[in-house]
Amino acid sequence: MRIAVICFTESGASTAITLMEGLLKEGELCEGFGKGPGLKPLTSSLGEWTKEQFIEKDGIVFIGAMGIAVRSIAPYIKGKAVDPAVVVLDDQGRFSISVLSGHLGGANELAERSAKITGGQAVITTATDIHGKFAADLFAKRLGLAISELNMVKKVSAAVLRGETVGFYSDFPIDGSLPEELSFEAKADTGLYITIADSGEKGKTDHFLRLIPKILILGIGCRKNTSVTAIKDGVTRVLKEHNISSLAIAGCASIDLKKEEEGLCEFARDTGVPFYTYPAEILAGTEGEFTSSSFVKQITGVDNVCERAALCCVKELGGGKLIIKKEAAAGVTVAVAVLDWKVMI
Repeated sequence: MRIAVICFTESGASTAITLMEGLLKEGELCEGFGKGPGLKPLTSSLGEWTKEQFIEKDGIVFIGAMGIAVRSIAPYIKGKAVDPAVVVLDDQGRFSISVLSGHLGGANELAERSAKITGGQAVITTATDIHGKFAADLFAKRLGLAISELNMVKKVSAAVLRGETVGFYSDFPIDGSLPEELSFEAKADTGLYITIADSGEKGKTDHFLRLIPKILILGIGCRKNTSVTAIKDGVTRVLKEHNISSLAIAGCASIDLKKEEEGLCEFARDTGVPFYTYPAEILAGTEGEFTSSSFVKQITGVDNVCERAALCCVKELGGGKLIIKKEAAAGVTVAVAVLDWKVMI
């Protein structure tokens, strides 16, 4: 994690240094602010500093009064899916309190680690944690699953805390035993559904929390100077036609002739995924049945770009297969490959 630590007193400065040294030993990237050796002085207001940290850091630790932290972060809170972890320690490090983004942001874990370093007591208030119950958002974070609807997390947690057993469905193989709160047999209105589908099966999983593994590689072909808008439109059409969630995209791939193609590069940046490219000879050597095009071969040196690039990429990343062969939409060709994956419980 990229962590910012800030303190406001001389005693807090000592606690800040102790905490930073401990976190650095654990491999975290720490930056300290305040008055004292090893700390950077504030060059702006506390509000402006907090705004900057919300953008740049994964975690923020305030060493001082809880009220200072709450007033500082209040204008910048957006939601648990995007907010950084926020933890507050008193200036002697006796209590380490998880304040914001306890599960998805990792504040609960950061509070516990901080308490261990300073010799204090972690204060965790998340209901599933204090009752020792299954937490859907922690489960999703551990497996790297995207959460389709955050409000559904509350419904699952509420059911678990009522002592109900919630349903569990998966379109992928399961390795391990389900937590006691989950059941393949549960006939419940609330549960979990691990899938890459954009919508669930009506009557069975339409009210379930969909957890989506990021396991799809898009193979994309396009003409020179194709706009990012056209590429996005083509990808959206193909995924929608096959009921596939865009949250499942793990990367995109093409021929190396396109490695600096602005539309493709911008699509990857906007989607937040890597862009893989391969030479024509590597694509040509990829084994499989592909939709050949003499025109594409004349231009690129290989008979198919999108299918070969998608399959080449998943094989390089550990194995997989094509699930959607070349489709043309909005002047763009798109193919989709899926990585070999299973639910590791």
